[in-house]
Amino acid sequence: MDAYDVLVAVALLIVAYGLVSGGRIGRYVTGPMVFTAAGAGLAAIGLGGGEGAAATEIANQTMRLLAEFGLAILLFTDAARINPSHLKQEENLPARLLLAGLPGAVLIGFLAAWLLFPGEAWWCLALIALILAPTDAALAQSAIANPQMPETVSQTLNVESGLNDGLVLPPILIVFGIAAGHGTEQGIAATLAGHLILGPLAGAAIGYGGGWLVRRAANRREMTPLFQRLSAPALAVIAYAGAEAIGGNGFIAAFAAGLMMPLTLHTDAPARRLEEFAEAEAGILTSALFLLFGALILPIGVPHWDFATLLYAVLSLTLVRMLPVALSLVGTGLGPGAVGLLAWFGPRGIASVLYLLLAVQALGGAEGGQEALERLTSVVSLTVFISIFLHGLSAAPLAALYLRHKGPRGRRG
Repeated sequence: MDAYDVLVAVALLIVAYGLVSGGRIGRYVTGPMVFTAAGAGLAAIGLGGGEGAAATEIANQTMRLLAEFGLAILLFTDAARINPSHLKQEENLPARLLLAGLPGAVLIGFLAAWLLFPGEAWWCLALIALILAPTDAALAQSAIANPQMPETVSQTLNVESGLNDGLVLPPILIVFGIAAGHGTEQGIAATLAGHLILGPLAGAAIGYGGGWLVRRAANRREMTPLFQRLSAPALAVIAYAGAEAIGGNGFIAAFAAGLMMPLTLHTDAPARRLEEFAEAEAGILTSALFLLFGALILPIGVPHWDFATLLYAVLSLTLVRMLPVALSLVGTGLGPGAVGLLAWFGPRGIASVLYLLLAVQALGGAEGGQEALERLTSVVSLTVFISIFLHGLSAAPLAALYLRHKGPRGRRG
């Protein structure tokens, strides 16, 4: 499957699904479901090329650039859409999920992988837990975007999913370095410096400076709305490239650059343009990535699916996610309905797909890497596949059930 095929397929599907996206079908059949199924269908009829061709395609330079720049843009836009004040609202609910629920999910996920996959390399088990920790609120948009949904639920899920992919990135990259054979004390120190110092510094400088320039030009009417929208992916790529040029980590830089946007754009018109980009142009990117997930990643993962993989996928979407979230919300006064909704809506999506692509590209030559990558790919692909359809189909009914039976405390029921 070449870039031309992907572009044509995405264009056709955007128009076809768009025609029904606002009706009854769109409530229960989400865009990610459609694009993933279409990608799997293309692979099934031979356009994906099968397992061997898919593995070759993932390793090529075009796919590498798509994964790297795609992740940088998504990290940037996720961070840019977060209002820092939301972390302090509703008794710090997002902070509880990020600082307690997220580490708890990684720990339980690692223990579950250790029990179900004995003999696998430790770094493979760690990557399974880390890559499947970030959530993707887009897979449950029919619930989160419901105007009747209390902000206690919708804003908390949006903030959590916007930040958790960036928080798990440093440990993922460190595991990459150790697994690839750069695990000396000096190498780890250099990796940490690049990830935790140079990357954030470069990203913050580029994000703040770029955001200030955009706001200044927009306020002087010297920058058109079109280029205000296009400045979002441009700044993400510049932050990524700038950090890489000085030995920092480009992904963390893109995330840090996005965090600077609320400080420079405030709530002015440029901030609204960035929101428009996130809803439109970034939507095209995620649609293409779901198509590629179905066409390239599923053909590699399916032959290695087994009962242990299925059991882990089910645990990842239930116990591994829901128990830490429920524990992190103890003492908040939330009713069981709100806690259950927050715990259940932890779908796995684009961040997990992109981190898996990076793992395949970075660790293909690691010692014992091929077998471990087969396990990693099988677990992540099956978990994401189930999540796309399970969370997509359950979002609207569960939201309606919650709103119908919400307790007398209203927003906190």
